[in-house]
Amino acid sequence: MKNKKFWIGIGISVIFLYFALKNIEVEKVLKAFREINYIYLFPVVFFGILTYVVRAWRWRYFFRHIKPIPFSSLFSATMIGFMANNILPARIGEIVRAYCIGKKENISKSMSFATIVLERIFDGFSLLFLFIITLIFCPFPEEVKKIGYLFAAVYLAAAGILISIRVWRQQTIKIVNLLCSRLPESARTAITEHTHSFISGLDVLKNGWDVFLISLYSIILWTISAISFYFMLQGCHLQLSFLAALFVLIVVAIGIAIPAAPGSVGTFQYFTMLGLAVFGIDKNIGLTFSIVVHIIHMVIPIFIGWICLCKEQISFKEIKR
Repeated sequence: MKNKKFWIGIGISVIFLYFALKNIEVEKVLKAFREINYIYLFPVVFFGILTYVVRAWRWRYFFRHIKPIPFSSLFSATMIGFMANNILPARIGEIVRAYCIGKKENISKSMSFATIVLERIFDGFSLLFLFIITLIFCPFPEEVKKIGYLFAAVYLAAAGILISIRVWRQQTIKIVNLLCSRLPESARTAITEHTHSFISGLDVLKNGWDVFLISLYSIILWTISAISFYFMLQGCHLQLSFLAALFVLIVVAIGIAIPAAPGSVGTFQYFTMLGLAVFGIDKNIGLTFSIVVHIIHMVIPIFIGWICLCKEQISFKEIKR
């Protein structure tokens, strides 16, 4: 089954790579690489690293109702998880993050995973908020707006489900027990315990101040990511505004949510070029931009994640298992 998922991911990446590379002129791509002002890589890398620092700092607020977690533990787990996303299939790094912080801080893995699910919901709403800002100040085709509406509907539905689970805790557990009634007792007990832990991880929604801070840090996080994209646009001599960089980032964030090969190869290139095409950027230059940004955003978590892996004395074999 694992091999099947791996090859499905590879297949998805190949399809998106095909569309990304279709009608590409190699000479123009090479010329674009030669013309990049590589001095801009320094702020791109700096703001890229800063996004992980903010992400780890924000994560602590998801645990405040459980126990205080040191920033060092959160940062290590974050980097190891994103490293895993770049070298293992099916975005398994999200589970790896939950495993690492659960093991280090003696927290239920299900509870830890619930915080990551919530984190992604907050990310989605932050991107939605920023997308609305870009729609207000930038004229976009009607097709782009329709994608925004679809994006909003998906996240509203996901948020509604999580809030319902949190509010109707006992009813949710009864439904889970009913669905598992035909399973062996050991499996039924394990699922029930995981369900309890998962729901407990949603208790952060009870504290309005924490919800506000998490929302604020989420907007800061994605704004910093957009700044990183903006500097790379300047390095590629693409005189686009910060709002344009923000829009491209949002398109990429939506695209790489599609399960693909490790590191979102293919989906990253295609959706970056798609976002840039809205502003009339030639696809050869768009491909160049996407490759450089992608390499940077892969190397950062792999390099720092490997250091954290050694520091935490966790073997890569353990992570794969």
